[in-house]
Amino acid sequence: MTSFLLNISAMTALTTLKGISHHLDITSNRISTGQRVSGASDNAAYWSIATAVRTDNASLSAVKDSLGLGSSAVNTAYNGLNSIITDLHNIRAKLQTAMTPGVDRSKVQIEIAAIQSKMKATAESSNSNGQNWLSVDSSSATYRSKQNIVAGFTRASSGTLTFATFPVDISNIKLYDLSSTVVRTDAAPASLFSDVPIMATTAFAGRSSADFTAGQEVSLQITSSGATDTIRLNSIVMTSYASNISAVSPEDLTQAINAEISRSSALAGKLTASLTTDGRLSFTTTAVGSTASLTLQSVPPSVGRTSVELAVSPAASRELYEPAAFATSAYNNIDLSGTNTKTITLGDGTSSLTYTFDSNTQPPPANLSSVTFDELSDMFLRERQRVSADFFMNIGSLGGLPRFVAVARAAGPSSTIIVNGPDAAAFGFTPGQSAVGSEVVRPGAPKTSTGRDGSATTPVRGLLDTVGSSGYATATLDISTLNGASGDAQLQIISQDVEAAIAYVSDAGTKLGASKTQIDGQKIFISTLIKSNDRIIGILVDADIEEESTKLKALQTQQQLAMQALSIANSSSQNILSLFR
Repeated sequence: MTSFLLNISAMTALTTLKGISHHLDITSNRISTGQRVSGASDNAAYWSIATAVRTDNASLSAVKDSLGLGSSAVNTAYNGLNSIITDLHNIRAKLQTAMTPGVDRSKVQIEIAAIQSKMKATAESSNSNGQNWLSVDSSSATYRSKQNIVAGFTRASSGTLTFATFPVDISNIKLYDLSSTVVRTDAAPASLFSDVPIMATTAFAGRSSADFTAGQEVSLQITSSGATDTIRLNSIVMTSYASNISAVSPEDLTQAINAEISRSSALAGKLTASLTTDGRLSFTTTAVGSTASLTLQSVPPSVGRTSVELAVSPAASRELYEPAAFATSAYNNIDLSGTNTKTITLGDGTSSLTYTFDSNTQPPPANLSSVTFDELSDMFLRERQRVSADFFMNIGSLGGLPRFVAVARAAGPSSTIIVNGPDAAAFGFTPGQSAVGSEVVRPGAPKTSTGRDGSATTPVRGLLDTVGSSGYATATLDISTLNGASGDAQLQIISQDVEAAIAYVSDAGTKLGASKTQIDGQKIFISTLIKSNDRIIGILVDADIEEESTKLKALQTQQQLAMQALSIANSSSQNILSLFR
């Protein structure tokens, strides 16, 4: 049905034409820009990633420029050092010539002075981008003893940028310094380290975690600045610092140690514990200087717990001894003949064991009516072995005469031996006689450390203008007035100073050469990284021109067809009008 009010065909054709025109615009934009993602509206995720990578590339490009400037400075200094090393060789040759008898040393000095002037000029000319690393003025506000060449950067997940640098120590390569520098050593704290990485100690036994569920305890006595306290780490303490006390990590243990130190009124604020890069446990005082002191000593664990060590000091030991009740009188031979028996009871108040001896007891004695000490000792031993006794008899002496000693198998201060029985006196004991076990605690040997005061050494300048053992600097040595035997001796010392200067300058050249190699390698890496980032950007946002060109041709054709369809749809109403003519 045809309607004068609404042309459905025309509206459909128009909608189709608009859709084709929209896709045609997108395709034309991709071809003209070369990108399928040119804005956040095209693909927000890809656009964001590509923008971040482009930003990284801009930073990498700046790093590459920095490396180029750094490389130029290193090359300039390196070339200057190479030239000066040759000059130093020439000075050494002149000094060897000056040692020849009859040589006019004042004439040789003229040649040496010319070489010295050339070295000075070379050092002062070794300037790159306003930087001179060979001839400096350490008193200048712009002087830096270390130059850091930006070599790269990293972006943390939070977006924070951290720049990596290659340090070049100018104080080790400078040849001339207008101002002398006093080398100072900062005051240092007292510090102690475990002998092995913490995971190699008995606490960890080679594992990545320690188990504190079975009664283990780390017991460490710490003394710092005259204050002493004992830190104990066991299952009760570690519950507060580790989520799983059966798998305590080195970091958990270090945190627990620091927390217990903070809780100690004697040690709080005086030292801290940390892990070194190789996994050893380190203790460092907050105080510095010779007054700072630190002592670590392993002590026995709490009663009922097992000691585990962190290898920060020799291990402590706890030795337990059995209770031993010594007979109060010497032994006299006893009579076991006929129906005679001798009975003694050994116990601890809770359990006991009764030994009964008669004519049938093994091994049989030579004379039952007079059983000797040795024979009765054998009988005790046979009975002990037969019943695997927890209470038994050992042998001792009293005034040179043999006597028995009643002993319990259990050891330590909680163990007891009590002697009873109707014939206790026959064995030399007083009925009811008792003894208690003992414990000997031996702490580990202490490990100590003291801090170090700051110090200042003799003022120094550059490698060539620092005075040597001869009283001369290589840059200013003068042999024109050296005569006689003393002059010859002084010339020998000057030659040794020059040899030392050659070694120092050669070492400086080696360091610069290593820096140059490092910088060149980093430049290659940065270039590769920039290209890699460019590829990533291309994968994310670049358009496939061949595909987009084909699509453009198809859309143009579709647009022409849609326009014809719209024209046909618009003409349908004119056909209806012709029916009324």
